Amino acid sequence: MSEYLSVWTLIRASGFLAFYFLTLSLIIGLFSTYSIMKKKKAALLSYHQTSGWYGMLTIIFHIILIWRDQYVPYSLSDLLLPFHANNKPLYSALGTLSFYLFFIVIGSSDFFIKKLGIRKWKKIHLTVIPAWIFMLVHGLAIGTDSSKSWALVIYLTSSSFVILLLFIRIMESIMSKQTPRTKELKR
Repeated sequence: MSEYLSVWTLIRASGFLAFYFLTLSLIIGLFSTYSIMKKKKAALLSYHQTSGWYGMLTIIFHIILIWRDQYVPYSLSDLLLPFHANNKPLYSALGTLSFYLFFIVIGSSDFFIKKLGIRKWKKIHLTVIPAWIFMLVHGLAIGTDSSKSWALVIYLTSSSFVILLLFIRIMESIMSKQTPRTKELKR
């Protein structure tokens, strides 16, 4: 197998690709909640779901590749049980926990939203934030390319963008809650 198609290269590429898709899904999800995006909400929701599923499938591919890798051996239990891996157990566990949280969010969104109801679903959906943070820390701490400048730029840029969008979303939520009170006070 060539150097570019080695298991090692595919593990690294699938990790970054999963990070890309799930970051994209998070960003689109945040955009879709903004009041100025109401007319584009249906299209954004479709992109949000699609990128989320691509991210989930890429994580599964990433896990399978790690399981089959001979250089740093992981058993299936190392990959599926948090804190069970011998190699960097904390950071491996964050990857595993991130996978489970993303799985719960995507599964509940696509298969159980009606059974859960919108309130429960929203609470579950918010776990995407810790899932994304766990994924980020996992990639930074255990990824072999994390010390390279191009990887740091990817992590720093995406983190900054997500933080900015979360801040804007929180501010918009606070302002929308204050607006009705302001109207009542003026009466």
